[in-house]
Amino acid sequence: MFSEDKASGTPDAVQNSLSSTLNAIPDLMFELDAEGRHYDFRALRSDLLVAPPEQLLGYTVSEVMPPEAAQAVMLAIKQTSISGYSNGTQILLPTPLGERWFEVSMAKKEPVVGEPLRFIALSRDITERKQEQLEIEKLAYTDPLTSLPNRLLLEKRLEMTLKSCQQTRLHAAVLFMDLDNFKQLNDQNGHDMGDMMLKQFADRLGSSVRSQDFVARWAGDEFVVVIEALGPDARNAEAQAQLICQQMVERLKRPYDLDGREHFCHVSIGVRLINGDSDSLEQVLKHADSAMYEAKRNDQSQYELYRID
Repeated sequence: MFSEDKASGTPDAVQNSLSSTLNAIPDLMFELDAEGRHYDFRALRSDLLVAPPEQLLGYTVSEVMPPEAAQAVMLAIKQTSISGYSNGTQILLPTPLGERWFEVSMAKKEPVVGEPLRFIALSRDITERKQEQLEIEKLAYTDPLTSLPNRLLLEKRLEMTLKSCQQTRLHAAVLFMDLDNFKQLNDQNGHDMGDMMLKQFADRLGSSVRSQDFVARWAGDEFVVVIEALGPDARNAEAQAQLICQQMVERLKRPYDLDGREHFCHVSIGVRLINGDSDSLEQVLKHADSAMYEAKRNDQSQYELYRID
């Protein structure tokens, strides 16, 4: 027994055992340098690779991955170079099987004198788990009628916007709006017609803003839009916000086709600029809501800007 144990500990036997163990691991394994360049890799399934094997060795992650994924990997490398390891980095990559989600864990190799620093990255396919997670998040943060983000997700996004304004000193704007004649439509034609109107309004509102802006359903016939990156100058930011409101009103007041019936919608919009000066989420929404009711009272304009004294 002892002789067998001793034999199993020979360098060749240990190497063979290690190779067998590595071959049994389903995760993709990569050896990278500090620039994200591939020095080696091990993959039992090449259909999970972001690029053919011949296009990996010698190429950096920035050359073979989408920008967002490459940036996440480089951030993990930076973290690993400081702490020795990182885990939990999730990236979305195109593969021969379609888009797949991967979770990347990374460790720093023992440095060798005269050689550059290297990192070992394990990449695990978590597509099914990620899709389940995204579906749960969608149910939690999406309004079921309009498919827009709901109040919970709006509050999370607005918190991020407030922090961003504080850091960058760029202005943003919150637009609080509702449909002035919606109750009349509901009362006269029923909730089915009202739901149809809300869906069409949500679609048109979403197509009236830039792709980087955020549109959410607040409640009932109330919606909120977050417009970011309006610049550092307050007057210019105000002028941009007013122009956006004008363009929105023009699009939103066009007639809607409700099951063959033409319906016109009058919308009131309250605007609150954000500049990062210790604004709270509650204050911003309260001020935008107040400005919206001021717009309702003003027959000359469909939008009003909240002005801080």
